[in-house]
Amino acid sequence: MYHHSLLLASCAILLADTLDHPICVAGAADMPAGAVATASSTARGTTPAGAKDGDRFSVEPAAGWRGADGSESWWWQVEFPEPLWVSAILQVNGDQPTSLASAPRRYVWQWSADGQTWNDLKETATQDERRLFRLHRWAEPCRAKSLRIVIHQATGTAPVLREVEVYADPAKVCFPDWIIAVSTTTENQSLPGPAEAFVKLARECDGWQQTPAQVIWLGDFNEAFVAAQPQPLCALLSGNFLEWCQQSREPWRGVQEVLQHKNLPLWASCGGAQALAILQETGVDRPWDCPRCRDPHDPHSPVYSHIGHVGPSKCGAYDQNVWERGTYTMQLVARDPVFAGLGDVFEVQESHVGQIAYVPPGWTRVVTNGPGALTENQCLRMNDRYIYAAQFHIEMTGTPENSQRILGNFLRLAREWGGYNPQGQPVPSPESCSSADDATPRPQQP
Repeated sequence: MYHHSLLLASCAILLADTLDHPICVAGAADMPAGAVATASSTARGTTPAGAKDGDRFSVEPAAGWRGADGSESWWWQVEFPEPLWVSAILQVNGDQPTSLASAPRRYVWQWSADGQTWNDLKETATQDERRLFRLHRWAEPCRAKSLRIVIHQATGTAPVLREVEVYADPAKVCFPDWIIAVSTTTENQSLPGPAEAFVKLARECDGWQQTPAQVIWLGDFNEAFVAAQPQPLCALLSGNFLEWCQQSREPWRGVQEVLQHKNLPLWASCGGAQALAILQETGVDRPWDCPRCRDPHDPHSPVYSHIGHVGPSKCGAYDQNVWERGTYTMQLVARDPVFAGLGDVFEVQESHVGQIAYVPPGWTRVVTNGPGALTENQCLRMNDRYIYAAQFHIEMTGTPENSQRILGNFLRLAREWGGYNPQGQPVPSPESCSSADDATPRPQQP
């Protein structure tokens, strides 16, 4: 059993070359008797042996290995009683439950047939590690008496290895469904940030209590990140605080890339939802504006608007804006499986002044404003993918049953789709609840 708090450091070895079929078991139970782990240096409270204890997700210091602070480089290695065929390494990094810190950053794995002569596994060479979970694979298996990771640079003052599992057959690697939560606050890169609320909500959903997760900053989210193995189930994008005319556009390039490839199910809340619409309509290479500074004769990002104004104000100062904040009633206008189990009218949490002004081509409005709510485009979905732009906040507290139902449905749909899936086939479009064509773009709002 693994723990859903994603750990400090454990480097456990699973010897899959003796197994006839893939199983989801992490390590020490299959470690050959007499295998010896050593390291260049070891921080107090950890041991090299802790890095092969079979516990992928414990955050206890004794469950893994940490190098000594301040060293110029580090290594951790394991020597087997007899040589083993190896063609893949599953590596779990860092000392924080859901965000990457104190982790190997620039490193390479090596193998040795005799413990004296070491050979780089070139496919494992990593220059700027950003993943908590990394599956290394190489084309030609090696028969290793010893394996070691040589770490040239760490994130933080020293690297922590949570777990390393070694496989003869990469097809036998079994890793649980895991989620990415993206903090989209361009002005603040500290983690876990607001996206951590998605992790908490996911683990409150039936059947998802043990879900591993990584919270990352917007600028680290791109197609290469999500395509690396083990591949994620989905990504959840948080809201943010800056006005769009004040945002740095470059950190959003990776989101645009993932959106264009359409290989990963996405759920975006509030500012994250507005971003999907802006990226769809305007992209990162053209300037963005907001309703306060917009030239009506030359709008830059007209798909973004405000609910309303009660007086003049500067860009990014929301004191003279109309808000939706608190519990609001939504109205379903298209049948979509992510809202299965909810009525046509339901309540969720809101906290916003901005909104998506119209439905971009290729998208459908699934949810609109119910009695008392103001924003028309409350939730859009890309027609042929499980990619959602929701103005409301399922990750905020206040309507837990509805939030859990929606996210639980989304996680189920992401699993049915296959998680990150470049071979994924188009899914049925939402079916309108009326004769209105909610996929038709609406004119720009004044």
